[in-house]
Amino acid sequence: MRRRPMLQPRSRGESRAKALDQHMGSSDKLDPRPAWTRQRISEALGESAVRIIATIAKHAHAENIVIYLAGGVVRDLVLERENTDLDFVLEGDAIAFAYNLARIYGGETERHIPFGTAKWKLDSVAINNLSVGSGVVPAEIDFATARTEEYLASAALPVVAPGLIAQDLRRRDFTVNALALRIEAGAHPWQMLDPTDGYSDILGKKIRVLHDRSFIDDPTRIFRAFRFASRYRFTIESGTADFLREAIPVIQRLSGVRIRHELDLILREEYPERIIADLSALDIFAQIHDSFRISLRSAEQFKRLREHMPKLPANSDDMARLGWHLLFSGIAEDDALLICARLDLTSELSSSIAGFARLLAKVDWLGASTNKASAITRFLDGISATALRAGLICNIDDHSVKERMEQYMVDWRHRRTIIDGNDLIRAGLTPGPIYREILDKLRGAWIDGEIESEDQERELFLKMVKEAQ
Repeated sequence: MRRRPMLQPRSRGESRAKALDQHMGSSDKLDPRPAWTRQRISEALGESAVRIIATIAKHAHAENIVIYLAGGVVRDLVLERENTDLDFVLEGDAIAFAYNLARIYGGETERHIPFGTAKWKLDSVAINNLSVGSGVVPAEIDFATARTEEYLASAALPVVAPGLIAQDLRRRDFTVNALALRIEAGAHPWQMLDPTDGYSDILGKKIRVLHDRSFIDDPTRIFRAFRFASRYRFTIESGTADFLREAIPVIQRLSGVRIRHELDLILREEYPERIIADLSALDIFAQIHDSFRISLRSAEQFKRLREHMPKLPANSDDMARLGWHLLFSGIAEDDALLICARLDLTSELSSSIAGFARLLAKVDWLGASTNKASAITRFLDGISATALRAGLICNIDDHSVKERMEQYMVDWRHRRTIIDGNDLIRAGLTPGPIYREILDKLRGAWIDGEIESEDQERELFLKMVKEAQ
C-alpha cells in the first residue's frame, strides 16, 4: 500500500457522526455547500445534460417531490472532471417517477424493487422528445428512493428502508461520494449538501470511510477505495487504511458475482495495473482464491496492452476482456478454472481464460523451429481470438513466438480445403472419424506448403482415400 497520511484523531470522526445525526430529522437542515448555477453545470456536464436535469426537475416540482443529483457526478463536478452518469435520489417513489418519465417521453425503465431503484433507458424517441440538442446524452439515467440501510451480517446485502437524503448520504461508501445537489425547477442556484465533509476531503485528496465498520459491512468497498485512489491520485486516509486492513479476511464471504463486478470496474480504469498492484500487495487476491496470484510482470503487460491496442478506449468491453486474461497471466489452467468458478465468470470467458493459460504454458513449444505450422495451427485453433491477442501481448518481445502467432492470426487459421464432406461421400468412404482426419491432413498440407494448387490437393486426397480403403 502506498504511504498514507498520519491518522487523524478518531474524535473527529465521532464528532462528525454526532453532527450528522442532528440533521436526520429533515433534509432542509443540512449545511449547504457552495451553490452551483445552471451555467456552471452546463460548462461541466454539457448543455444536453443540463436540459435533461432541468426537465426532470420540472416534473419533480409538479409532483411535489424533492430530488437531488447525487454521488459520483457531484464529486466529479467538484473535481472538474467529465461525467455523463446522471444519478438522482428522490425523497419519494423513484420507480414510479422514472416510469412516468418513460411514459411521457419514451424509452424503457428497468426496476429493482427491493432497493427502490430504477434505470430510465433513453432511446431515440426519448432523446428526440427531450429536445436535448446535439450534445452527449447518457444511455440511461438512474433514480433511487432516498433510503437507510442495515447490514444484518458482514459482506451480505443490506436491508433497506425509505429515508431522507441525509440518511441516504450517510450510508454511502466514502465521504467524497456522499455529496448531493438539490435540483429545483427554474434558474435557481443548486445547493450542495455535504453532511460528511466530503467537499473538504476532495480538496484534500483523501479517501475516507464514514464509519469504522464500513469495510466489514461491505468488503467490496476495499476494491473501490483503491480504484478511486488510483483514478484521482488520492491517498487513503490512515484511519481508513487501518479499517481496510482489518476487513481484508471478510472478502472471503463475498459472492463471486460481487467480486467479479468490482474487478471488472477496475479493469475498465485507465491504469488498472496500479490498482491491481495495491490489491496484490495486501494479498487481497489470495482472499478470493488461494491460487489467485498476480504475475510480477502484470504491470508491464497492462502497459503493453495500452501501447498495442491504442484504438480501444480504456473502459471498452474489449479492453476489459483482454484485461481479464492478463489478470490470469502465470496461473495454471486447472487453477484458472477454479478461480473462474469462484468469480462466477461466464462459461465463454472461463473457457477463453483457460485457453490463454494453455497458450502461455506452451510458449517454448510455439517458438521451437522444429514444429510444423500445421501442428501450431491445430493447437491455436482451440484458443479464442481474445486469448490469442492477450497471449501476443504477453510475448511481444519473443520474436519467434510473435511471428508464428501473427502468421496464424492473419493466414494459417483462414486456410480451408477445396475438398469437403460431399467429396468424401462420393469417394465411398463410410462416415466417421476418417472424414475429419483426411480434411485435417489436407488443410495441414496447405498450411505447411506441401500442396499449392487444387490439382495437388485432389491428387493427395485420392491417395488418402486409397490408403483408407
